[in-house]
Amino acid sequence: MTRKTLIIAAALSALAAGAIFSAPARAQGAVAQAMASGSVGEQSDGYLGIAGSVSDAVREEVNAINIKRRAAYTDLAAKRGVTVSDVAAATGCQTLASRVKSGQVYRIGTGAWQTKGAAAIALPDYCATAG
Repeated sequence: MTRKTLIIAAALSALAAGAIFSAPARAQGAVAQAMASGSVGEQSDGYLGIAGSVSDAVREEVNAINIKRRAAYTDLAAKRGVTVSDVAAATGCQTLASRVKSGQVYRIGTGAWQTKGAAAIALPDYCATAG
């Protein structure tokens, strides 16, 4: 493993122990419901995205969660000597691989929103080196 890969892996471990991954589950019921209905989903860039029509309250909560995620990514990137986008993308890889449940929507890059089935999500190539 390269130094960068090890640093990102350490960052992911720190994030996994924190509240960033669980933010949608702890969010007001509106975001959790939007995720269950497929109008909000995880993205490979490490942030939540809006996949359908949502209320202003849901949009604001998604934005608030993403602001908290960006702050955590920025902090870890500074501590680990990598870029914010590296930490965010590595987190996105882990989230897509282990936290998106069957029936939930997700998006890789700028592609179309997809619904997770029983099979594992086909991750971007960069995920193989992200941890």
